[in-house]
Amino acid sequence: MTHQLMASRRVLPAALALALTLAACQSSEQSAEQAATNDQIKVAQRVEAVCAARVDVDAALNEVGALTPESTVGDAEQAGEKLRQALAKLDGAEGELGKAEVKEYRDQVAIFQAEVERVRKDKSLTLKQASQQLQNKVAPVVAARSQLDAVTVCVEIDAPSTGPRPADDANANQPSDDQTDAAAEGEAKGDS
Repeated sequence: MTHQLMASRRVLPAALALALTLAACQSSEQSAEQAATNDQIKVAQRVEAVCAARVDVDAALNEVGALTPESTVGDAEQAGEKLRQALAKLDGAEGELGKAEVKEYRDQVAIFQAEVERVRKDKSLTLKQASQQLQNKVAPVVAARSQLDAVTVCVEIDAPSTGPRPADDANANQPSDDQTDAAAEGEAKGDS
């Protein structure tokens, strides 16, 4: 009986240590997942801030554009100050967005690395199973990386369209048909 009691006393700390280790791994994985979710929310909020700042810049530009020869120097200074403030707000919002996107990308990479480590340790997995598990975790990494390269596009969802506005000019960053044709011709010449 004493042997069984001693053996159970040895097993209990080992089982407790194993349970704590597993809980820590799950907690770490859950916290990485939670951090990624929180960072995705921050990115969305930063996109909203960038779009709001763009609207402010457009309004300030309209005010500058509305100046006439009859406008006073004070009017011009006021319009110029509004534009300066709007541009500063836009610069800040874009900087914060960039930081949030980088943090989200790093979180996704950490989640993927944890999954790679987990798959590496599970010697019972077939290559196909390991590949499938890793494919599920690599897609968010690729999406976050693409987001780093993407241009922020602001879309107004609630308001009905009443015609083109400077903030909605989706073609502003797009090449013209002539530029696209010239690029295609250049590629064709380079290929031959």
